[in-house]
Amino acid sequence: MRLRRLALIMMLPLAACLDVESEVTIGEDEIITADTTMVLGRQLFDMMQMMGEQGTGLCPPDSEKVETPESVSCRTTETMTIDDAMKEAEKAKTEDPFFGEMEFVRLDDERMKISLPLDFENIEGKPDELDASNPMFGMITGGLEGSEIVMRFRALEVESSNGTISADGTTVELVIPTLEIIQPSGTLPKTFEAVLKYRDCGFFGC
Repeated sequence: MRLRRLALIMMLPLAACLDVESEVTIGEDEIITADTTMVLGRQLFDMMQMMGEQGTGLCPPDSEKVETPESVSCRTTETMTIDDAMKEAEKAKTEDPFFGEMEFVRLDDERMKISLPLDFENIEGKPDELDASNPMFGMITGGLEGSEIVMRFRALEVESSNGTISADGTTVELVIPTLEIIQPSGTLPKTFEAVLKYRDCGFFGC
């Protein structure tokens, strides 16, 4: 699982019908599982295949695909340890300013904090397709109307978050209109944050 993919999903530099649902589960065994499903417009998917590693990385060859003439659904499931995830997060912060606010840190033997960037105003290097001066801009943004990105974290307990916590307290999610990537409204928080308790060590500790 690539932590940067969670953020990369939210800065995809092409527009068309794009719905994403990504659920990250932190297990008591310190294994993180990321299950992501994307529904891409057929034209967008075909264009991604010509983008090289950046494009195919979002819908890799080994993903579960359901293809129709209008769309392609890609589902991937990946795992990694908490320690590996923390190392990858630190590396990402040094490689791209957009990930500067990303956090993936262990608070103690039971809890960790995750923070993903949502500051789309400060994404560097947006292509011309995402500039309002482009005559095609209206068509591009119109193609994203109604599309959503759903980010979800799951653990033994969600202790705090700026997202919506489920009634049983085990899941938190944030729903982002895909259009926010191109036309930020200023209504989103700068980051999606959650403190998750992934196991209960009891009185004597882990």
